[in-house]
Amino acid sequence: MMSPLAMKGSTMLNAEVLHHFDKNIIREIVIIKRDSFPHGWAVRDAEEYYGGMLRSEKNIHIILNDNGKKAGYLLAIPQSDAVEELKNDDPGMKKDPKGYYIETVGILPESRGKKGLSLMLEKLVGECRKRGINKISLHARIINNFSKIIRKKFGTAEIRRIEKWRYYNFEEPTDYIEAVLP
Repeated sequence: MMSPLAMKGSTMLNAEVLHHFDKNIIREIVIIKRDSFPHGWAVRDAEEYYGGMLRSEKNIHIILNDNGKKAGYLLAIPQSDAVEELKNDDPGMKKDPKGYYIETVGILPESRGKKGLSLMLEKLVGECRKRGINKISLHARIINNFSKIIRKKFGTAEIRRIEKWRYYNFEEPTDYIEAVLP
């Protein structure tokens, strides 16, 4: 029986945890990232960056499929790694061996509004539980309501506003959110 989240009309959505990858997956992730965010937000050497992230077994990679097409991507990394990477941009972050940080989430515009985000977050929670992880954190955009969606889904243990987040080209605010997994 198909989950109601996996259906909307005749659309088939599913999310899966990636355990293996190839160059095609890397290219599809780069396309998702490029087409999901404002122009100019791309990572330099995106194929190299996401290839490196995929090679690390400690990272969690979730792919959203919409009618067989790769339509979304979620990357989560250990909280302690994120703190090391972001310590100069957000000194309020704390290392936590039982936490994971959602580094990025992107869904192609034509696949938004179909519950794909919920499917990817459910897969993330399941994978975190398998790994003994009980908390997630992220910097969530406010303008697109991502912060509101995350807070509604998980509740919050901590939320801090950063008015001009570097990774949004200092153009918009972000909420830093820590949530205990349900």
